[in-house]
Amino acid sequence: MKAIILLVVVGVGAILYATPAYYLRNGVGKSTPEEVSQYISMPSQSTDYPDGTTVSLYKIEKIPPLCVEYVVTFKKKLTGEDASQQMISVKTVLSKWTWRWCQSEKAEKKS
Repeated sequence: MKAIILLVVVGVGAILYATPAYYLRNGVGKSTPEEVSQYISMPSQSTDYPDGTTVSLYKIEKIPPLCVEYVVTFKKKLTGEDASQQMISVKTVLSKWTWRWCQSEKAEKKS
């Protein structure tokens, strides 16, 4: 019985933390910073670079003390490939991402 409960808890945890990764994987080359923020959360930190690249950190703590931080890079991309569009515009989109374990803020507050 304990094994079943443990399996369910691990499964739920995996789903909660894997969902943003699935979204980010499918959003490369398409998702804007605003779309990522709507889906995941507001970034805890963002840094803009002179070349137009932005690197944002998104922390997710759904089950303390587990904390995952997504490091997301956005780059400028030319849009307007459609022949009917007369103007080509620049759009900032998700370029690459990675994740890492982070220190849980909720666990820190308890200590």
